Amino acid sequence: MSRKWLGPVLIALSLVASLLLYPRLPAEVPTHWNWRGEVDGTMARFPGAFLGPLIIGALWILLPVLRRIDPRRRNYERFDETFWVVLNVLALGMMLLHAVTLGAALGLPFDMGRAVLIAVGILFLALGNYLPRFRSNWWMGIRTPWTMDSEEVWRRTHRLGGRTFVIGGSLCVLGGLLLPAQAAGAVGISALTFAALVPVVYSYVIWRQARN
Repeated sequence: MSRKWLGPVLIALSLVASLLLYPRLPAEVPTHWNWRGEVDGTMARFPGAFLGPLIIGALWILLPVLRRIDPRRRNYERFDETFWVVLNVLALGMMLLHAVTLGAALGLPFDMGRAVLIAVGILFLALGNYLPRFRSNWWMGIRTPWTMDSEEVWRRTHRLGGRTFVIGGSLCVLGGLLLPAQAAGAVGISALTFAALVPVVYSYVIWRQARN
């Protein structure tokens, strides 16, 4: 997953899928669903059919550029492999969501609420396993005023964040697989809020402790 060529391959696969299915897509393709899994946003077939590859491509170009202009760019050398793994995981997740979106546009019986919940849960699980390896930077990780102020706060916050992301991601996946739609959405939102909020609060607490 750390191979730099993987991202362009995923972009190409997404683009090929869009081109092959384009003649069969309706004039309006769904692009957004509410928490009940109901379509609440559409886009014209062009450019809607190519939105996925465009987002993946933009992500693949933007993050390495941001890395180069980061004032703390030397720190990326300390987690270079993790950087590419995370970028590839994000690209893979976007490609899978793009595939599901195309399927839904063709009328396949996807429950998008569950699909998105499971996909986001898997993404949080993957990120949770790699968060402790992140080093202080301006673009990736849990960036609060307190983690950016202290290497020790950054390290401890990301170690805790790795655990909360894994827990939150696991609950999302389980909720998406096992619970009724409304309950799954409530559990997913609560789990992701827990995963993201706890490390933020923790970073402030340990920063204050270090100053006293």
